[in-house]
Amino acid sequence: MIWIYILAEIIVALLEIIGLITGLPSALLGLTILSWGNSVGDAIASISISKVGLGEMAVTGCIAGPAFNLMCGLGITTLVTNLSISDGIVIDIHRSEGLSSLVTILSALIIHVIFCTITFANDFKVKQKHAKIFVVIYLVDIIILIAFAILQ
Repeated sequence: MIWIYILAEIIVALLEIIGLITGLPSALLGLTILSWGNSVGDAIASISISKVGLGEMAVTGCIAGPAFNLMCGLGITTLVTNLSISDGIVIDIHRSEGLSSLVTILSALIIHVIFCTITFANDFKVKQKHAKIFVVIYLVDIIILIAFAILQ
């Protein structure tokens, strides 16, 4: 178990070094490089599951995995941090990284609302045209976030 912690620390340190060299905020590097690396296994599993006809399970896995990471991973992290820091966690949106994090969170929320709306409006059937819409939305979101990070 300790090797996972050590490996995670090395990956985060490498991303911080990349951020220092390129001048890109850590939130952007987490949104792109770290999340892509973290999601490759889930994406391959979801593709395999949907190819055998279990699309509902694949979609559920796509939503449940990040939800678990967000609720348990972030929940436990903030709990432990708040137990050791009396003032709690402060996100300073006046700094570029805080504002970049806020934009990242808001864009993820908007994407999820769009996904739910399209899925609900089509009787919970995700067709190829919807998949293309989701990919385009993701690409536009990434481009906006990269431009936002570079311009700051």
